[in-house]
Amino acid sequence: MTDFLASSPIQLSYYYALSDGRFSQDMNGTMVLIEPGKFRLDLWDKIYSSDGSSLYLYDRNTRQTVIDSLRWSDVNLWVRLLQGDLPAGTVSAHDESPPPGIFRFELLNEELQWVCTVDVDTSTRAIQEIMLKDDQGWEHLVRLQAPTPWNGMNLDSVLALKDLPGLRLDLR
Repeated sequence: MTDFLASSPIQLSYYYALSDGRFSQDMNGTMVLIEPGKFRLDLWDKIYSSDGSSLYLYDRNTRQTVIDSLRWSDVNLWVRLLQGDLPAGTVSAHDESPPPGIFRFELLNEELQWVCTVDVDTSTRAIQEIMLKDDQGWEHLVRLQAPTPWNGMNLDSVLALKDLPGLRLDLR
């Protein structure tokens, strides 16, 4: 994971599909990774962001930003993976027969009952795909485009979602 974040701050486009056998939804979006613990993610009708200590959640429908203390358990597991923050008890194993040009490893947490497969491009060391099966039966497929440098202005404003209109509710 450190190789992936070594060139941060980066921006990536992604494809995300969520399904449980009865329900399926997919979307395309963007994510900015500044450094471990600092990110901004457009997901469904919300924008999530963290400055490392606070979690910001903007709802496009209500035009409201809720600010709370960062608790990694509130952040989607695949986002935690990209940030290098995984729950205690997570173990990894290397897949011995991945497709050419791919380094594949599996993450497993028996206590929390989830399994995740991660494909990394061996030439760029960029994560290409994450397939996660969680304890509720949901399958999360995330395909990441090659990261590009992010040269955003006013980092604090971007991470605190101050560029978005509406009310702000601080629960910290």
